[in-house]
Amino acid sequence: MRFLLLLFFSFSILFSQTQIKSEFLFKFGSLNNPRGISISPAGEIYIADTGNNSIKKFSKNGQLIREVTGYGWGELEFDQPYDVDASGGISIYVADYNNHRVQRFDKNLNYVATLQGGSDRVDFFGFPKSVAFSKFGDLFIIDEENLRCVKINKFNKLEKTFGGVEAGQGRLVNPIQIAIVNQSLIAVLDGNYILIYDYYGNFLREFGSEYLKNPTGLFADSLIYVADGSDVFIFSPEGKFLGKILVDERVYDIARQGPFLYCLTEGEVLVYKLIFSKDEKD
Repeated sequence: MRFLLLLFFSFSILFSQTQIKSEFLFKFGSLNNPRGISISPAGEIYIADTGNNSIKKFSKNGQLIREVTGYGWGELEFDQPYDVDASGGISIYVADYNNHRVQRFDKNLNYVATLQGGSDRVDFFGFPKSVAFSKFGDLFIIDEENLRCVKINKFNKLEKTFGGVEAGQGRLVNPIQIAIVNQSLIAVLDGNYILIYDYYGNFLREFGSEYLKNPTGLFADSLIYVADGSDVFIFSPEGKFLGKILVDERVYDIARQGPFLYCLTEGEVLVYKLIFSKDEKD
C-alpha cells in the first residue's frame, strides 16, 4: 500500500515529464447500460448495472461473484441504480435514483440499511445520482432534484449542502458524478466542467471545459480522470491537463487501482494497463 501511494504522488509531481500509454488486457461482464463502477481496496469490482436494475460484484479477474437484482422499492430491489461506491471496502453504497434513496450493503451485497430521501423533502435529497464515501465516514451525494451536493455525516445526519442555487460561484447546473480527491477535496463533474470544493463545501475552482464535450464519468485518487466519449482525460487537482487515453468504445464511467484502468461501456468492462514512460525529449 505504501508503495502504491508513493507511485500516485510520483505521478502527480512528474506527469509533465511522462507519456501515458495503455495496453488492453481483457474485458468482462454482460451489462445493460451501466452507469457506475467502483473498486474495493481488495480489488473486487462493483457495478451499478442500471438497465438491469442490478448491482453486480466481480472478482479482480472479471468473474461474477454475486448480484442483487430486480425492479422495485424493496430492500433488495432498485429503480435505476446510477452509481456505486465500494472504496471503503466494508460498506457498499448505491445511489438508487428513482427510489430517492441510498442503499447500503456489506461487501457481500447483503442489505444493511437505507438512507431515504424524497423529492418532497427539499431539506434532504431527491433523485440521488452519484455517491462518494470518505475515510472519515461522511457520505457525499449528488442531489439532482435540487441541483446540489449533500454531505451526510457518520450519524446519518445532513451536515452540509453546497453547490445549490444560492451558491453563486460554484453553483451546479448539470451535476453528473462526484468523487473525493486525496480524501481532502471534492470534485464534481458538472456538464463540461470539473468543479473543485474543499472538504467543507467551499468552492475553489473549475476547469476542463476546453477539453470536455460530453463527459459521463469521474474518478479521483491523487489525479482526476474523466470519461468523455471514447477518451479518458487526466487532470491534476489544480486543473492542469496531463494527458488522455483513447479507449476502443464509448466509456460511461471509469475506475482505477494501481496501474489498471477499468472502463465501463454500455455492455461490458474493458481493462487496460497504464504505462507511464519518461518523455524522450526530457
